[in-house]
Amino acid sequence: MIGRALNGRYELVGTLGVGGMATVYHGVDRVLGRPVAVKILNGGLAEDPRFAERFQREAQHAAMLVHPRIAMVFDSGMDEGSPYIVMELIRGRSLSSVLAEAGPLPVERAVGIAAAVCEALEVAHTAGLVHRDIKPGNVMLTDDGGVKVVDFGIARASDSGQQLTQTATVLGTAAYLSPEQATAGEVDGRADLYALGCVLTELLTGEPPFTAETPVAIAFKQVTEEAAPVSLHRPEVPPALDIVVTRLLAKRPEERPATAAAARAELLAAVPVAGAVDRTAELLATAAPDGDRTQVLPMGSGSGAAGFGNGAGGFGGGTGGFGAVPAATSLMDALPGQSPEPAPAPRSRRTIALVLGGAGVSVVALLGVLALVNPSSSSNPSAAAHSPVASPAATQPATAPTTGASAQAAPPSTSAPRQTPGTPIAAIAGLRTDVAATPMQPKDRQTALIKTLDTATAALNAQQPAQADLALKAAQRQVHDLSKKHTIDAQTAAGWQRQLTAIIGSLSSGGGATANADDNGDN
Repeated sequence: MIGRALNGRYELVGTLGVGGMATVYHGVDRVLGRPVAVKILNGGLAEDPRFAERFQREAQHAAMLVHPRIAMVFDSGMDEGSPYIVMELIRGRSLSSVLAEAGPLPVERAVGIAAAVCEALEVAHTAGLVHRDIKPGNVMLTDDGGVKVVDFGIARASDSGQQLTQTATVLGTAAYLSPEQATAGEVDGRADLYALGCVLTELLTGEPPFTAETPVAIAFKQVTEEAAPVSLHRPEVPPALDIVVTRLLAKRPEERPATAAAARAELLAAVPVAGAVDRTAELLATAAPDGDRTQVLPMGSGSGAAGFGNGAGGFGGGTGGFGAVPAATSLMDALPGQSPEPAPAPRSRRTIALVLGGAGVSVVALLGVLALVNPSSSSNPSAAAHSPVASPAATQPATAPTTGASAQAAPPSTSAPRQTPGTPIAAIAGLRTDVAATPMQPKDRQTALIKTLDTATAALNAQQPAQADLALKAAQRQVHDLSKKHTIDAQTAAGWQRQLTAIIGSLSSGGGATANADDNGDN
């Protein structure tokens, strides 16, 4: 391919990356005299109408979106039976390669990157498109400190009934797959926000929220397990950011921020920057001094050339992008669901079956049927999109909760107001004592629940009952998960759920504000 000029215009001068679906070349536009990136569909895939359609959709979708946070598409065409897309040449590295090299990022920079991705998603969602494959390999960090989202290869219109592949299949990368994608449910922009929550967790802790040996096992966890608070692994994460990440990772789409713009506002409120006009840019610059800026790698052959990712995952990840791992993005059979069953518990349940399969050079062959309980509900996604959303994350400083192993036996922070009997703070403190005294294996699940209760207490101390409500609902999900895994017995779980429901009810009736006023007045 090197030296070939597509349709006599786009000369291929080097290889930037090879993926399971496509290869990306460094090219030169002979007409305009500018460097470009050229993505060419691999081998015989062009003969498969599914892949050809997906490839054409990528060009059309990305061409609709013009924004500094989105990689620009210049042209597309066909040369000697090979479909190609011509894109801007991004000087920088994929977020996946940065993570592989440097590990977790500073809190401010991680939030800045997530906020920048929200800007790109806001443009895409406004245009009616859902990316469906947000992951570190599809986020580029440019040499000038910018952020760009790439690879709209499996994006589709959120109001379209068309599928890019056969009926009942799931496209996406398991570690960043939303529960509704894993169960072939209705998908809208909030699926991208869930994936962003997974990415942000990895930026802060070094790993996505769920890991396992196979994509099937990871997808199972995405549907059935609650993620541990990021502060459990990164104690310096502020409680407000803990709450935002928990909201992004909510199993039910209606419990996540309603839009990418709302998610960005919550992120920026959780990590404020005094006096900043462009707060996203300020956060990106906070932890990226000139010495740490991404540098251009020398041009060469094979993946990782020109600074575009490496074998750990670059531009395009598993869908044919720069430095991709062919098996990173999987084509998996859907997890068909049954009708939801009403239940008195805070979360509705429905029984679904995981039937995962598929084959191809860029997919993982997954076979098997797993019976599981899906705590999410997508029976009315259009109504859920308009459901009320809690106010953005804390704008006032809150006392950081106790962390680590000491959280299991330590009392609530001594800086908290004196606990008036019968108030939500006192009720949480009592429940916390019960949790700490209950034997659990593994211990990290106990610590995670205590951390969530401490986050609720910190929110009430800061007079933020809405944030406390979110933390308490997260605690309910954790208790449900503990019971389901038989970490605690059913009677204990039922008792804790009753206490949490009562505390949440008191906040809804204004008890949270009253409790804080009473407590502060007594000091």
